Amino acid sequence: MSVSTPAVKVPPTAALAVAWRQAPSAVPVAYVGGGTALQLAWGVEQPPPAMTLIDVTQGAVPAGVALHDGMLHLGAATRLEALRTDARVRAHAPLLAQALDALGALSVRHLATLGGNIGWRWGDTLAALLALDAEAEVDTDPVPRPLAEVLRRPVLPLVRAVRVPLPAAAPVAVYEKVGARAAFSPSRLALAIRAQLAHGRLHGLRLAATAAALPARRLARAEAVLDGADCRSLPARAGDLRAALQQDLHDDTDPQRVRLAARLLLGHLNRRLPHSA
Repeated sequence: MSVSTPAVKVPPTAALAVAWRQAPSAVPVAYVGGGTALQLAWGVEQPPPAMTLIDVTQGAVPAGVALHDGMLHLGAATRLEALRTDARVRAHAPLLAQALDALGALSVRHLATLGGNIGWRWGDTLAALLALDAEAEVDTDPVPRPLAEVLRRPVLPLVRAVRVPLPAAAPVAVYEKVGARAAFSPSRLALAIRAQLAHGRLHGLRLAATAAALPARRLARAEAVLDGADCRSLPARAGDLRAALQQDLHDDTDPQRVRLAARLLLGHLNRRLPHSA
């Protein structure tokens, strides 16, 4: 029995990568970085399908980290381990650093790229990036677009880079991932919380989540329930929070995820935020 092997093409420019992706093809065509998400999708027992992979890490999209114009610029071809250990990421985006610390094994992070993690739609970095109000530089737009907007598109464009605004003040930043990681397997829930705290109240609250087969998204209705709340009142809002999460996760196939998300949110906010006397 013959075993198919994906064909790999290496474009030197983003324009050529996009042209190859859009050209008619008898087999599926996909962008690829380190290929770790694709390997997970293929599984262990079955051979990879016949398809064409467009390797965008050899010049089509940039790699590296830079600070300018009040933004942390992250090239889409940057390996996740390079991001995790970068001092600028840890200093200016500690929430993203937490997500990277919890992501896979060292061997996976050395291969996987930021762009590939985004292109998966439920990569572990996405909850943190959404909570950080990240923007994406994509091939279809001349100006950066909110990452949340890009992720809602039915077909993802080629992401060249991500920009993270530098916070005016050090925010509360919490990231937690729940799920078995004895093997390279998707998480049950990755949750990111970012907020300012003033006079015992939450302000500028950002909540985001993703999980296996659950595309990353902001939890906008849950934010509305908790933003501006007195920290002492959080336990009394548990019912409203669960109802809001039910709407935020309306397309989720895991009936227990709403309860898990509510428990993690209230637990972290009660435990980590100082309460007014």
